[in-house]
Amino acid sequence: MSNTTEVESMDEMFKDPAPVIAAPESVIVELQRGLLNPVTGQWQTTAEVRELNGKDEEFLASLEGNKNITYAMYVGTLVSRATVRIGDTLVKNNKSVIEELITGDRDTLLVAILRATYGPERTFKYPCSACKTSNDVTINIEEDFPIQTTTFNLREPFNVTLKNGEVMKFKLPVGSDNIAMSKGESLAQQSTLLISRCVVWKEHKDSLYSEEWAKNLGLQDRNAILSAILGPKVGPKLGEVNTQCATCGADIVINVDWVSLLLA
Repeated sequence: MSNTTEVESMDEMFKDPAPVIAAPESVIVELQRGLLNPVTGQWQTTAEVRELNGKDEEFLASLEGNKNITYAMYVGTLVSRATVRIGDTLVKNNKSVIEELITGDRDTLLVAILRATYGPERTFKYPCSACKTSNDVTINIEEDFPIQTTTFNLREPFNVTLKNGEVMKFKLPVGSDNIAMSKGESLAQQSTLLISRCVVWKEHKDSLYSEEWAKNLGLQDRNAILSAILGPKVGPKLGEVNTQCATCGADIVINVDWVSLLLA
């Protein structure tokens, strides 16, 4: 009887311990405009993001075949999954808050997610167009995406003077505006949607009124409004990455985007 007990005790001693899942890596980052807390009226700028994991990868992959998902919607979903909080607002409890961020702040979160997931550098494969050899390309996440700043007031509506002298107020586009704009079937329709969503009326106007107003604007006024709306450059600068092929020495110019950097 005692021998059996001893064997059982030995078995317990040599059992493999339950695997411990490490806490995901997180990164704290400061936003330039931030998120307005409607309760306190304060702007929250400190955000926390975490690394992407397999669950995120599988969920995002499930969206790729959906023709109704635009790039703006896909990126917004990616950011909402990996952003833990903005100020004291927990994103998992209110994912739509990501749609209230300006593009520069959203892109700042994307760079932070990139850093939380891969560390200070990201290495990926890229083919040389000259010799077709696959190259290991390494991006320094902080150096290759410098943060752009501006003295422009990102939190208040701004004036645009139309050709007839009328002064109209507009706000900077946020994620929900970009998502709505991305559903336009042409560049002209996208411009109409963006203008109509960013105009700030003194009195209440419905969306149909705003769209019709935007359509009836002259091209000079439309261009002036779009230039003002899209003018302020904030957040990380996403551009070309230049390198050389390790095999043939040919120049390689890579146009990167956030999704390929995070998931490719």
